[in-house]
Amino acid sequence: MPDRPPGGQPQQDTRHLRPAPNGATHLTPPCRRRLIACVAADLTEGTDVTETLTVLGPAHVRRWFEQGLRSLLAVRRQVDVLNVFPVPDGDTGTNLVLTLAGAARAASTLGADAGLPELTAAAARGALVGARGNSGVILSQAMRGLAGAVAGHDVLDGPLLAAALRAAADEARRAVARPVEGTVLTVADAAAEAALGASDGTVAEVATSAARAAAVALADTRGQLDVLTESDVVDAGAAGYVILLDALAAVADDDAPDTPRARQALARLWSTPRPVPAGPVCGLGAGVVARGGQAAFEVMYVLHATAPEAAALRERLGSVGESLAVVGGSDGHERGLWQVHVHTDDPAAVLADPAVTEQVCVRSLTAPPTGVVACTRLPGLLAPLAATGAVLVLHPDAAGLERAIVDAGTPDVLLLPCDETSAALAREVGSLLPDAQRVVVAGTREELAVLTVVADQRPGAGAQERLAVAAEAVSRLRTRSCGLAEAGEVARELLHRDDELLTAVVGLDAAPGTPARAALEATLRSVVAETAPQADVLLLDGGRPAPDVLLGAQ
Repeated sequence: MPDRPPGGQPQQDTRHLRPAPNGATHLTPPCRRRLIACVAADLTEGTDVTETLTVLGPAHVRRWFEQGLRSLLAVRRQVDVLNVFPVPDGDTGTNLVLTLAGAARAASTLGADAGLPELTAAAARGALVGARGNSGVILSQAMRGLAGAVAGHDVLDGPLLAAALRAAADEARRAVARPVEGTVLTVADAAAEAALGASDGTVAEVATSAARAAAVALADTRGQLDVLTESDVVDAGAAGYVILLDALAAVADDDAPDTPRARQALARLWSTPRPVPAGPVCGLGAGVVARGGQAAFEVMYVLHATAPEAAALRERLGSVGESLAVVGGSDGHERGLWQVHVHTDDPAAVLADPAVTEQVCVRSLTAPPTGVVACTRLPGLLAPLAATGAVLVLHPDAAGLERAIVDAGTPDVLLLPCDETSAALAREVGSLLPDAQRVVVAGTREELAVLTVVADQRPGAGAQERLAVAAEAVSRLRTRSCGLAEAGEVARELLHRDDELLTAVVGLDAAPGTPARAALEATLRSVVAETAPQADVLLLDGGRPAPDVLLGAQ
């Protein structure tokens, strides 16, 4: 049964993690409890809830993180429904929850005696590493701005809280390569200006002024972007920011910012709930949204880089991607941690050096999720694999696999390793997940097997059925790697008369448009015509120098 609007009686969400019709990910009750349990005990320790507050100390900020997370969880699905910009993928509420959960987990690892600068710096780093989607990246950068503002201070008084909210808004705006008004950036600015106007008052007055101004600015977003006007909704990311400010105001006012308050705050701004549009609706043009409404893929990864290196990457990606954010920081010429988020039609074109990246995840912005997580070490395969609805992990690492499993959007996830190393990581990560999400690891141990299984998947099937389908698909596949000169002879040896497909993944020496590519394709088609006339020939680019050619027949 769908949720009612926030002003009505909420429905109990007792379902497992699964995608909504628009592809958004649902968090199960066990997942919600796990998020809260990881922070509740530590975050609230030492807070005197009967105190009349004149300043906010570390305990109050911990309480804000916890209550902000609770509030976002309460309205997550309603915020997801609002999500139509920059692409209508219906997951902004979920992304904000996962990002703030990363901040809360990082804060909860600190002892009760941790000071305000240490606490906010840890939360900002946790949000950065855990950031999901464009909205999560912006939130993580806002938290970085807040942490920078409180450095060297033991408590937040009214003027410092106002300065911190101004810094958060400024950093959020710097996170976006091409800022757009009518979004969370506009709302954060309005909140910051109101906070500065009330900065002579108490922390409660500053926080309340910021929250009220943000709510007014949020209502105005409905008329500031064509896509919001057409859908009659406010901006989803901005709605989440208002909920967080409302939680801050409640903590500063020594109120209990429980979930009903969050629902009421959103209810004041709620328009008629609408399904997320199935097709592109943005009329802002290709400068904001490509190909009439959206780019094909979302790419996210963690980058280890100096500030000049991150700036150079951001400049390069600005010419090949959209919804671009490269956020984080480093001191001087030392390498720091950055989160990269970009929408693009060519995932391989927006990658950085594998030696300085981790958690490289790619998903389609148009295909419905299939509950498949696929691993690869060949960047050229990211687009064709992700186009099926699978979530891709390039050069798999444990954190990247865990991120992709959550983003897969189903309670049963089929994980496809590309070698023995990624298979071992998959088993390790799968054993650490809550019972609400089950992961089965297929017997794929090479790139062509991953391709074959992805093509044969049946969305909606049970875990064991999908595992059986994967095993059967792998059993039909025969593969060999070889040099360009040997490709014709190896293909002849691999092919059977009744085969239906010959796949060739080629290295950079046979890139499209080269004589080597044309010669290879002609050779393979000639061999297929002689040995397996019913078979198709599929050539894919691996995006790496080696192997020269990876052949698979089935």
